[in-house]
Amino acid sequence: MRQKSFPMRSFSRISPQCRRKTITGTWFRGPSLFARCPQRPIGGRVRSRTAPSRSHLAAISQPSRRKVAATGTNLACARSARELPASGGDLPMGAIPANLTRVPNALASRIALAGIQKTNREFLQLQVRLAAGKEFTRPSENAIGSSTVSVLDDAIERRDQRVRNLSQADATLNSLDNALGDVSDLLQEARGIGLSQIGVGSDDATRRNQATVIDSMLNSLLSVANRDLRGIHFFGGDRHSAEPFAPMLDGIRYIGSGEGMLGDLGLASDVRVTISAEQAFGALSGRVQGERDLDPSMLPATRLSELRGANGRGVHAGVIEIDVNGTISQVDLSQADSVGDVLDALNAAVQATDPGAVVSIDAATGDRIAVTPSAGVSIVIRDSNSSTTAGDLGLAGTYPGGVSTTGADLHPKITELTRLDSLSAMTLPLGQIAIRNGGQTRRIDLGALTTVQDFQNAVAAAGIGARVEISEDGSRFNVRNELSGTSMSIEEVGGTTASELGIRSFSTQTLLADFNQGRGVHQAAGAIDPLTGLPDPAADRDFRVTVKDGRAFEVDINGASTVQDVLDKINAAAATAGITPAEFTAGLTSSGNGIELTDSTIGTTTSVVDINNSATATDLGIAGSSNAASLIGTDRATVAVDSVFSHLMALRDALRANDERGIEFATSKLESDVSRATEARADVGVRSRRVAESTTREEDLGIQDMALRSSIQDLDFTKAATQFATLQQQLQAGLAGAAKAVNMSLLDYLR
Repeated sequence: MRQKSFPMRSFSRISPQCRRKTITGTWFRGPSLFARCPQRPIGGRVRSRTAPSRSHLAAISQPSRRKVAATGTNLACARSARELPASGGDLPMGAIPANLTRVPNALASRIALAGIQKTNREFLQLQVRLAAGKEFTRPSENAIGSSTVSVLDDAIERRDQRVRNLSQADATLNSLDNALGDVSDLLQEARGIGLSQIGVGSDDATRRNQATVIDSMLNSLLSVANRDLRGIHFFGGDRHSAEPFAPMLDGIRYIGSGEGMLGDLGLASDVRVTISAEQAFGALSGRVQGERDLDPSMLPATRLSELRGANGRGVHAGVIEIDVNGTISQVDLSQADSVGDVLDALNAAVQATDPGAVVSIDAATGDRIAVTPSAGVSIVIRDSNSSTTAGDLGLAGTYPGGVSTTGADLHPKITELTRLDSLSAMTLPLGQIAIRNGGQTRRIDLGALTTVQDFQNAVAAAGIGARVEISEDGSRFNVRNELSGTSMSIEEVGGTTASELGIRSFSTQTLLADFNQGRGVHQAAGAIDPLTGLPDPAADRDFRVTVKDGRAFEVDINGASTVQDVLDKINAAAATAGITPAEFTAGLTSSGNGIELTDSTIGTTTSVVDINNSATATDLGIAGSSNAASLIGTDRATVAVDSVFSHLMALRDALRANDERGIEFATSKLESDVSRATEARADVGVRSRRVAESTTREEDLGIQDMALRSSIQDLDFTKAATQFATLQQQLQAGLAGAAKAVNMSLLDYLR
């Protein structure tokens, strides 16, 4: 058998539609297999579809059948066909029934199998969705839905974490509220004890017994102050991981810091879930504040951010305009970081026109910039447009030639890296200072130190419960006492270093109201002459000073508010009594702290006594007598922490000493402590309410997010169950149909 193209005459009677489908033909040794075309009958009449005879079927060889199927010739579309010539001659044309041209078994099997597989895949996918309870289990099944669910999952997870955090914050605040309640109860009880021991009806033994009760209350208060919840200490401020209070020397030291740990409330809001001991107990003293602006010198390396600026608002780097004898240039200082950067830019600008001009740090003051044009050259510096840089640098103005003109003071700030020898008005080399606290004394040699940080570290390493800080505006030092129940003093050691640093605790500027742990200095005032009924100035005098040669004078300190005022009144009273400054003078002691009365008269004893029922000399620390060249008073201006612990210790010590005045003072302080604890508790209540409101909001938003996620992701089980039954029936029908189709044979078509 061989294959070749049909001759055109073989298709002369085939319809165009069939001709398009019939491309190649085959010459066979045997009868033709062309069937009739169903579109148009041959010769205008329809031939009957008679089944081929057995002899006709037998004449069709098996290879010929396969060849016909392989050629893809659409025999069913042929209208008519003649028997093609074979090697034995022309064969008569026979009709082939249409049922022989139906889909082969293999193709039918493949079609049925594909349908079954598709149904089975859908069935299995539905089973997976039913098991997972989700509309889709892979992102590829629903890209938009998967992306939305991913965003919602992240939001829900963050909300859940925030709710857990808020729950922890709420528990912490509730425990903090309980602790403050215990503090308030202890203080109320201590205050009651103090009030009961004022006035008649109390004796020394009773007060000693009550002092023991106050001492036990101190231990209870310390336990409450160190209370925690899951390792979070309520009164440690930002340092909440360790106990904030610890016994040290003769007092109680606060080692916490900051205002409290922050908790996230959502919506860019937060709340502090712990508080500082300063707010609850008054744990730090802020009374020793620097008395003078130390005004350090500038260096080229000084950063612009470390300058308060000529206007006190800092330096805002921008563009300035420089006019050098009519030649105007713009200098952009927006990228300048240090004073050296500013000097380099200004020198480059002015020297382009005036090579001899110099812009530098003023050597005399060290806190401002000097401009020195050449002779005959005038320089004008001003701000450009809306810039304030020239004014901030103190340079706005005109600078005549041939002279050095300085700008305004830039007020450099003190930083941890500031050199101690760059501080203004300091006597170099620096000397020693003494810090006394809790019955201990430590000396700090500043001459061996270089920077401010070295000074801070040296005081901290002394272990005396003192802390050196830089003031908020960066102009001075503050020294804090960290020990409640003790008194701290900062003293000179034969020099003036403490005073020059502005941190001497007993100085000429010390307020009398700060004496005696805040009780001040008692004065006699408002005396009335019983005979005339008029004011009696003589009865308002506070103490009498008797010098060695026997002369005496009385001092009235009415109107005095500082130590310097007291010294002036003593010296003025001595001068009024005819005693010269060469014979007697009042001043501050050069070593230690206190008022020193220097008596150069000839005699034996210098004495000071209170008069008119006044305790002024005693409160000033100068009551007494001395046979030495000077009467040196005691330090009554020590720095005590204004805290609950200090006041309870003061009450305990006053009860032990049977000091009714001390009992009254300590009891009055406890009243303010009770008010402070009440205010702190009210603040905690406000925070708790904010936490509760935030928790409710986060839970509501979380429910909304979960509902939205459920509407996108969760499976509709009713719809899925219906689809499951449909696919199950479809699969069963497909399997049954496929089984029946595959079992059909040629004999099924011959019936």
